Amino acid sequence: MKKIFLSIILVLLLAGCWDRNELTEIGIVAAMAIDKDPDTGEYEVTSQFLRPAAESTQTPSPERPYLLVSHTGKTIFEAKRNSNQTTDRHGFFAHNKVVIINEELAREGLLPIIDSFKRGKEIRGHVWLCIAKGVDAKEILGVKSDNIARIPAMYLQSMINNAEQGAATINILNYFKQTLGEGIDPVAGVLTIESIDTEPYERVKLTGGAVFKKDQLKGFLNENEIRGYNWIKGEGPANTGAISLPSLLEEGKFVTVEVRDVSAQIKPKVDGNDQISFTIDVYQEGRITAQQATVGPFEDRKQHVDYLKLIEEENQKLIEDEIHLVVEKAQKEFQSDIFGFGRALEKEYPKVWQNVKDNWSETFAHVPYTINADVEIPSSMLLQSPFEPAQ
Repeated sequence: MKKIFLSIILVLLLAGCWDRNELTEIGIVAAMAIDKDPDTGEYEVTSQFLRPAAESTQTPSPERPYLLVSHTGKTIFEAKRNSNQTTDRHGFFAHNKVVIINEELAREGLLPIIDSFKRGKEIRGHVWLCIAKGVDAKEILGVKSDNIARIPAMYLQSMINNAEQGAATINILNYFKQTLGEGIDPVAGVLTIESIDTEPYERVKLTGGAVFKKDQLKGFLNENEIRGYNWIKGEGPANTGAISLPSLLEEGKFVTVEVRDVSAQIKPKVDGNDQISFTIDVYQEGRITAQQATVGPFEDRKQHVDYLKLIEEENQKLIEDEIHLVVEKAQKEFQSDIFGFGRALEKEYPKVWQNVKDNWSETFAHVPYTINADVEIPSSMLLQSPFEPAQ
C-alpha cells in the first residue's frame, strides 16, 4: 500500500504545469492603447509586442525592437484575442507597463474597459493608466520620441515613474478602487504629442491630469492646477519638483526651491447646524538650489535668516494660490471631489456622511474650505550670500 501511495505522489510531482505557456509560443505585450473604431464603434486595441532578438546583447538585430498590432472587437477581450489571427504569438499581458485610453472613450466611461482587466486577470493592477489627449491612443505608442530606451513602453513607464508636480499618475488598481468607492473621484495621467524643431520633430509629454466623475472623464487640469492637486494629496509627484520664485534681491531675477518633502491633511468640521467645512493643511520642506541675483552680500546672519523667511512666505503663497485654483475648478466646473473631502468626512463624521453622500457632488460644489500652508527652508542649504562679481 505504501508503494502505491508513493507512486501516486511521484506521478503528481513529475506531471509539471499542465497550463504553462512556453516562451517560444507567447508574445510579450509591453503596452496597450485603446481607441474607438470610427466606422463600427467597436473597441480598437493596439498591442505593443516585444521582439527580444532585436534587444539581444550577443547578436542584436537592426530591426525595430517592438511590433504594433491593432485589432477591433465588441469587447476588449474579443479585440485582444483577434490579434491571434494575424500574429504568430499568443498575446501575454502580465508584463504590460501602461494602458493608454482615448479621450473620447474616457468621456463615455471606463468601467466597461476596466471590467475586462479585472475579470480577465491578464493585466495586473500596478499597470499605469493614462489618457491620450487630442490624439488617438495608438499614436502615442508609435512616436519616435527623444527617449533613451528603444522600446516606447519602457520609456513611458520610466517617464511616469519619474513624474514631478506638474503631472498626475494613477495605476489601474487605485483607479478601480476610487471609482467604485465613496468620497473621492480619480485623476489619471495625461499623455500628449507635441511638436519640436529637431528630429524626430515630435515627442510624447506627460502633463497635467484627467479629471473623472466616477468613471467618466469630465475635463483636464493644466500643470499649475495639477500641482495644486498634488499639494493637497501630499504624496507621489508632490514630493519631487522645483519651484521658481522671485528672488526679492534683484528685480527680474529668480530663486529656485527644490521640493524635498510634502505632507498634507484634509480636516473636516461640522458645526451645530450641520454646516460642513474643510481645512487643508500642507507642509513642505525644500532647499534653495539656484539663485540668479548677484546683489549682496548679507551683512550678518539675521539678514540671511530674514531673507529665508521671505522666500518661505513666497512659497507658501504659491501653494495657497495653486490650491485655490484647482479646488475652484473642481467645484465649479467639474463638481468632482478629486481630493477626498468626502472620504475625510466619512472617517470623522460617519453619521453626517450618511446624510449627504447621495448628493455629495452638489454639496461638494459649495462647501467652504481654508488653506494653511507651512514651508520650511533650512538655512544650512543656502550659501551665506549670493555670488557677486568682483569689482
